[in-house]
Amino acid sequence: MPEQDDPEHRAAMEWLHGQEKALAEVFLREGARELPVNGSYLLWRQAQQRRLGMARQGWVTMLAEAGWTGLGPGSRSLAYLRPDLLAEYDVEHDENTPRVDLTGPLTAVQSVWWRCLRDDSHRWKTSINNRHVAGTGCPRCGKRGVSRREQEIFTALRQRLPALISPGTAIRQTSPERSRRRQRAWRVDMLLPGPSPVAVEYDGAYWHRNAVQRDLDKTADLTASGHHVIRIREQPLPTLTPNDIVCTADQPAEEIAEAAHETILRLTGLPPCEPFAEPDSLDATQLDLFDDIDETALAARSSAGTHAVAILLTQMVREVHRGDVAADLASAQHLVWGLPLDAALMTAQQQAGALRALASAAKLLIDQP
Repeated sequence: MPEQDDPEHRAAMEWLHGQEKALAEVFLREGARELPVNGSYLLWRQAQQRRLGMARQGWVTMLAEAGWTGLGPGSRSLAYLRPDLLAEYDVEHDENTPRVDLTGPLTAVQSVWWRCLRDDSHRWKTSINNRHVAGTGCPRCGKRGVSRREQEIFTALRQRLPALISPGTAIRQTSPERSRRRQRAWRVDMLLPGPSPVAVEYDGAYWHRNAVQRDLDKTADLTASGHHVIRIREQPLPTLTPNDIVCTADQPAEEIAEAAHETILRLTGLPPCEPFAEPDSLDATQLDLFDDIDETALAARSSAGTHAVAILLTQMVREVHRGDVAADLASAQHLVWGLPLDAALMTAQQQAGALRALASAAKLLIDQP
């Protein structure tokens, strides 16, 4: 393009590319430190891409305020400004216009089809503008009255406690005050059934700012019916019981879930799940499959093999992450600079897909009892 020869254009592009590369390096360091995560890699990666989109919106605004508006049309697209939603755009649906995710602006009001990252069978239709401005998500996973924050905590906690359900119900011990109807069940944000059932409530600061008495009444009634009650209270809400967990609005869901998990183990006496430990190096005797061995040796060999698969899974997920971060950089160059998406990038994306499939298979193997 002619404007690429303009010094001002080159300076703006170099600055923007520098910002993209710096954030990509931050993401790679996070991947090396945090992967593999307990839960869905796609949801973990989506959180990174949400930060990327917010950063890009800020960079574009800064350039516009400086009087420079020479970015390509792709700089206003879903793919550039909301990459966290790109994986949910259903590119295979017949009713979706080809490439609208790459060329359509965030303000587009045309309804398109989306697919859920938590359950691939979930499909729904809404506009790009609604996804961006209103924050709408999967209507089947995003139950009415359930915030995305609560869903993230539930997803992370359920990785530690597979029996956890959301929402749950618990019979009221007392009828609502001034109510002539028969007593109804409580709706519980998260419930761990069992001999000592646990009710976990997430109290967002906005919705619970004037609900102290209601929360106290519900906690007392659940406790009277034999439930352990854990309230996750977002600052600046005050704590109500010794079992409350205090969190901030931007605290990672994994940290909150871990604190809730530890509290549940303390209250119920349930045994903790053993994490995978990196194995020692395998020697020749461990790899010899033809010697007669007793049951103890067989169990040790099985454990070593499982640990080896866990290490393989870690390497695979980190390779997938590196490929995804590289694809984000290449996508930015295509959308903003107008550079073509070459065959090498397409091949890399296909390889990333194959690695994801292998990672899923390995995880299933590890999760088998």
